[in-house]
Parts: sequence; structure tokens; C-alpha cells
Amino acid sequence: MTMHRSPHRHDPMRRAQDLYRNRLRACLLLLLVLALATVPFLVGRTAYAAEARTAAAQSATRHQVTARSAADAQGASSGIDVRWAPVRWNDDRGVSHLGFTDVPSDTAKGGRVQVWVDSEDKLVKPPMTRQEALAIGWFAGTLTAVTLLLAFLGTRTAFVAAFDRRRCEKWAAEWQVVEPLWSKRLHT
Repeated sequence: MTMHRSPHRHDPMRRAQDLYRNRLRACLLLLLVLALATVPFLVGRTAYAAEARTAAAQSATRHQVTARSAADAQGASSGIDVRWAPVRWNDDRGVSHLGFTDVPSDTAKGGRVQVWVDSEDKLVKPPMTRQEALAIGWFAGTLTAVTLLLAFLGTRTAFVAAFDRRRCEKWAAEWQVVEPLWSKRLHT
């Protein structure tokens, strides 16, 4: 004869707190899955949209001009084959401007270089590209996913520790009642 165990049968070793703990774990895991499926995407998309607007604004207010190096490129390299040098350029009205920027390291005095200027003819960095905006969006989404995962692990650990501490306290209290009876039975 085979004994059939009903899945709804009460397990005397399982306490109500164990059931609550397991349900809480399942709910937290479900929340994590839902959050990971949506929140990083939304954060990444929002970051990309903001950076794309910045890139569009920069592109609208910045333009390239041809400048001449006012001296040989000098100093420590600030990048691959790039040095700091003074450059001179004329604006649309013919007014001459002087500024310092990165130029190719082999640029000699009087050499031509392309520089970016804003609407006030001040040297600026090139406008942000779509790829840079996209990279920022991906970074923001990935950072959000990692943050959600760490928050989940921390929350789960805190809840499980609280449940386990309470369960141990209950077991200790019950053992205080049972132990004297159990030990007498064993010694007689």
C-alpha cells in the first residue's frame, strides 16, 4: 500500500512564520523581475532623451572654424597624438580671436587646425554625438539595474534576518517550556 501525501497537508515542523518568509521572498523576487524588466529601460531611455536634447542644442549653437596655430604644439600629451597649443581664428565679422585648445601633436606654428566655437566665438568642445548620448543612456540603465539588484539583495537579507531572529526567539521560548519535561523523561 502506497501512502499518498496531500500537498495541502499540514507540516508540523513548518511554522506560520516560515510560510510568511517564503511568501515575502517570492513577492520580493517578483518585484525584482518586474522592476528589472521596466525601470532600467525607462531610466536609460530618459537619460538618452535628455542627452540627445543636449546634443541637439550643442549642435545648433556650435560650429567649426579653421584656425592657425599661434605656436608649436607643446606640453604633455592630453590624449593620443594631441597637444595643447594657442590658436588664432577670425569670426564672421573679421575680428581675430586667440585661445588655447588641443591640436595634433605635429602641428607647427602657422599650421591649420579645425576648432569648435560657440555663438560668442569662444572655444568649446565639439557637440555631443548621438553615440555619446546613447552610451550615457546605456550606462544609466545598467547602473539602475545594478542598483535594483543590490537593493533587492539588501532588502531580502534584512527581512530574512528579521524573520530568522524572531523564529529563533520563538524556538528558544518553546524550548524553555519543553526542555524540562523532555529531560525528566529521558533521565527516569
